[in-house]
Amino acid sequence: MKMSSNPADPWRTIEQDEFYRLFIIDEEKQNLTKSAVSHTLAVSEQLSKLTEGITILDSELHKQVFENHEDLVSQATWVERLQSLLAGMHTQTQCVLSGVERLRARIMEPFSRMESHTLVLSRLHETSDLLRRIARLQQLSKKLQNCPDHVKAAALLNEIDQLSEDVDLSGLEILESDQALVQKHRSTIHKQAQSMLKDGLETLNHQKVTTAVMVFSNLGILNAELNRILDTSVSTLSSAISEALDIQVLTQAPVSNDSTKSRGTPGRVVMPSLGNISSFRSKLWSALENLFEISIYTQCSQIEVLRAVLHNQTNELGCRIQVPDEKKSMTDTFWTRVLKLLSQELASSAQNSTYMKQALEAEFPKLLRLYVDLRKRLINAHNKTVVETSLSDLSPDSSKQPYQLERELIAPFENAYLSRSVSRLLDPVNLMFSETKAPTHENVDGLVRTITSELSVSLVDEALSKTVSKNISKAVHLFCIKCEQLVATGGDATQVIDIPSQAQTLNAAAANILHYLAGQLERVLNNMGVTLAAGPAAIVRESLGGIEKLVTTQVLTPLLTSVGDAIEAILLTMHDEDYAADEGASTNSLYMKELHTFIGRAINLYLSPFDDQTLVVKCSVSVATRCIDLFLRLASLIRPLGKVGVAKLSSDFEKLELALQPLAGRQPPADLGWGKHLRTLRSLRTLIGLPAIEVATSPAVGTALPHSLVLTALFAQAPSDLLSPHQSAGWSISRLSQWLDSHPAERDRLQLVGGCLQRYQQAVRQSGQAEFHPVYPIMVSLLEAGMALCSS
Repeated sequence: MKMSSNPADPWRTIEQDEFYRLFIIDEEKQNLTKSAVSHTLAVSEQLSKLTEGITILDSELHKQVFENHEDLVSQATWVERLQSLLAGMHTQTQCVLSGVERLRARIMEPFSRMESHTLVLSRLHETSDLLRRIARLQQLSKKLQNCPDHVKAAALLNEIDQLSEDVDLSGLEILESDQALVQKHRSTIHKQAQSMLKDGLETLNHQKVTTAVMVFSNLGILNAELNRILDTSVSTLSSAISEALDIQVLTQAPVSNDSTKSRGTPGRVVMPSLGNISSFRSKLWSALENLFEISIYTQCSQIEVLRAVLHNQTNELGCRIQVPDEKKSMTDTFWTRVLKLLSQELASSAQNSTYMKQALEAEFPKLLRLYVDLRKRLINAHNKTVVETSLSDLSPDSSKQPYQLERELIAPFENAYLSRSVSRLLDPVNLMFSETKAPTHENVDGLVRTITSELSVSLVDEALSKTVSKNISKAVHLFCIKCEQLVATGGDATQVIDIPSQAQTLNAAAANILHYLAGQLERVLNNMGVTLAAGPAAIVRESLGGIEKLVTTQVLTPLLTSVGDAIEAILLTMHDEDYAADEGASTNSLYMKELHTFIGRAINLYLSPFDDQTLVVKCSVSVATRCIDLFLRLASLIRPLGKVGVAKLSSDFEKLELALQPLAGRQPPADLGWGKHLRTLRSLRTLIGLPAIEVATSPAVGTALPHSLVLTALFAQAPSDLLSPHQSAGWSISRLSQWLDSHPAERDRLQLVGGCLQRYQQAVRQSGQAEFHPVYPIMVSLLEAGMALCSS
């Protein structure tokens, strides 16, 4: 391989030559390339190539030096000048360093003297402060010996502690006697303050407690003492609770001295048997009563007094008590610990003894009553303390009620009791029903006695009463379900033709026993009066509403529907009577006689067996009002109507009112609409047989009487070619009655009458008659007035 001889670009020549490229590539690739070249060139050729390359580089260097000679000389001259400048700067730097050393020598000597004087002054200051502290401490020690007031003595001890706070005064012979005296006084005052606090808490003496607290505050140990008091009270209560729930003490049988000597094993536990379980429970509740009324109340009252003292703005000495932040709500903290301790001990005792568990669960209201009574007494004590003391702004939030009962701590016993309560309420209901016979009054009386008992024992707490009331509601609901299953729903239960069937007798018995249960429960609630809270009473009364609904929907409504259907069938025979006669004596209507007979028989046979006649009347009023509507509807369609027919129809009006009176009762509720229907009946009766113009101008039209009904009645005075609504539509009277039932809106009914009048108008015009019948314009004016009233 030969290299190009053109020297114009030697470096490019070297880069493009494979051999020379070996010496300018990366070191990582150099070994691989070197190996490849060594296999293609001989050693002599390699040496020749190297010599040629050196020659090219040497010639290129000469060329560069020659071409850039002046620049190179200039650069060399500047290097010499730079060396000269650096030498001068070095000389100046040495001069500066020499000056700094001389200045340092002049400063260090006064600095050393000043440092020495400062150290001496500091030691003098420390000595002076120590002497001052010693003098003050000796002075306070002398005052302490002659100070009978514990609060002031504690203040002196506090000041002595502050003097010794930042300085170690131990080992000073001059203070040994004073320090021993201070320590002795500290111990004495501390013990006396503890004794005073204990005595003050036991006697609930605010003055003693205040003095002791001030002493502790001045000694700087108030927080520690408060913690000790709380721990001691909790420990005392723990022992009292354990003793009250000690199964060995509660089951210990009383024995004589001789039997004790012969027994040889004192303290032997006698577990309760069937004969002495009542004695065991009596001892248990007596012990718990003493625990709540004495032990717990006493400790909580003491903590309440301590809280009042801590939160009092100023005491008799006029000194502010520095209350630790965490002790501002110490009553709540202590009460929470007491409840938690009680819960743990009760749960442990119940777990270790089946008899204890059964007693606490079966008689849970007694346990809850102890809690509630204790809380009431503590709240009274708290309120009394608030009134007697002037609380500062350090007092807790007054909106929060103290001594809250955390029910979740006794929830296991409450849940077990409520579970048994549900069983006691539901089991009698399940047992008193059979498939073909309703429960007796004796069965219901037993259930009511159970309900009364459950409500009575739950009066200790409104929340418990609410839960028990919900259980009673469940029992009433189950009773209703059982009665509903007992009620017959076939055709025998709603027939009104024959004597009452067995199904109807059973339904009446079921309805009566439901009414009896509702009456007994209402009597129980009334007897309890204000002792039972409004909330639980409302829950029970709400459940009684289901009884009335059940009797109405399942028993009375189907039966009265059959009665209503029979009455409607009788009234539809009205048009079989002759009302067209103008002469002769008026005769009684056969359908009205049949209606009288049927209503009387229905009341005597099918409705009178029900004890709750108030509910029967409430339900049967709708039958009576429906009968009036149907009668008015059918009576208005009678045409032609002669003079004798007017008297006969008027008599039917009177007899219908008399026939329906037993169904509506003497004084039916006003909201059932009986009075409104009765006014409509009487108003239409007064218009029967009157001229059309007098009918149209009657004040009853549009008020007591709807326009559609009056218009229908006027068809009796119209000519035969003015067809009645059912005739115009090609319907039967029964079909028209069904249409009116499905279209109660007055506008729809007026439009039906308006269609009849329009057909009559067209028929007159087509026949070429000179004028309309006189009743036609009257009816048109009534129609327009009715439509206007509907639009307003």
